[in-house]
Amino acid sequence: MYRKRVLKPAITTFGKTLEELGYSISEDSFLVDAQGKRYEFDLASKQRAYQEAHGRALYDALLLKVKERLKSEYGLVEQTVPLGIDETDKKSPRATILLSSDVKECKRVLIIVQGISEALGSWSRRLITNYSVEKGSMLDVVDRARKAGFGVVLLNPNAHYWEDGKAVINYPIKGVPTVVPYLENPEQHVDYVFRHFVQEFASRELYFIAHKFGTHFLMETLAGQFDAFKDRVSAMAIVDGLQSIDACENPDFKKWWSLNAAGFVPSEDGKGTVDYRPTLGCNCVLMGTEQPDMCVPESTDMIFKFFETRKTRGNVFEEYREKHAEYHEDDPTTVLLTFEASNDDEDDEAVQGAGQSGW
Repeated sequence: MYRKRVLKPAITTFGKTLEELGYSISEDSFLVDAQGKRYEFDLASKQRAYQEAHGRALYDALLLKVKERLKSEYGLVEQTVPLGIDETDKKSPRATILLSSDVKECKRVLIIVQGISEALGSWSRRLITNYSVEKGSMLDVVDRARKAGFGVVLLNPNAHYWEDGKAVINYPIKGVPTVVPYLENPEQHVDYVFRHFVQEFASRELYFIAHKFGTHFLMETLAGQFDAFKDRVSAMAIVDGLQSIDACENPDFKKWWSLNAAGFVPSEDGKGTVDYRPTLGCNCVLMGTEQPDMCVPESTDMIFKFFETRKTRGNVFEEYREKHAEYHEDDPTTVLLTFEASNDDEDDEAVQGAGQSGW
């Protein structure tokens, strides 16, 4: 009796650029093939492995294009981390972040922390390939920030492995992985960049956008460096946040966080409603979409309006911590919310940062 020989699928190699892959970016910021058809991942394909490999190749090629534009159109430059690696040294493990060339002197600085498993300059692989290159990448947010006069920092918290002479996101499949010193996990990456770069900026008006698990990295870093940043932060946009304020023991930090952070969260309905989320520790705007990835493009306008409301506020914590902020329609943190009292309380209580209200 003979066994049927199982043939292994042929190894397919793809090009490294969009042009080599037969794709381009349309005027509407869609990823399209040579016939102008938008890219779509074929879920029904029997060649799933091929589809996955092709999708990864397209994503990598898109990231190259995005990085080129961030540098050429918006003045961002690459910075090697950790510090101290000689330019001629090609072997030492390292990662890169992107900063605007004027970031050290800018009055206002925007720092962006993406979620876990995402690459430098990208919010979401699905968004950038299937929805919009501009909005799925950080191009749209950086464009708005630069036009508004912000210096910009793009962190790269997931690139902590070193393989074949470059930093990679995914766990290497070859042998024992080499990790980048001082950047062994996302939390260490964010902490390192804040200590060695952000603390050195001249700006006393720091703004943040953190996405998904990036909100945890941000909260943990700011809690650990609270004395260095408590009087320098203007506003924080927490998009589809996954942090837990319960992990922070410092009551001063919890108070400070609630007065400076605004969440933008997925919801089935109720778009624009403000809801206090105890776990997140801040007022949150319901986005009216159940697709978490869509929270970034849906909230971008709101985020920059929120940032504008903080331009005239002083950032010294002791000067505003006990003040009741005047309501502003574009600042979710100022919405006065109510919650029902527990059985042990005699009256309902109205507080800033609890309950529900339209925004």
